[in-house]
Amino acid sequence: MEKVQSITRSALRRASTIEVPPHAKQNLQELFVNFTLILICLLLICIIVMLL
Repeated sequence: MEKVQSITRSALRRASTIEVPPHAKQNLQELFVNFTLILICLLLICIIVMLL
């Protein structure tokens, strides 16, 4: 158990030291927005199908 914790800690430390370029962050945000929009559309379609 302790070994797993140390591995995760070192992995987190490594991940936090990696610099994320600003354009990559923007791409991630756009992807997230697109994903949420698609989810909302799917939910609406499901609701419409249920109502019909």
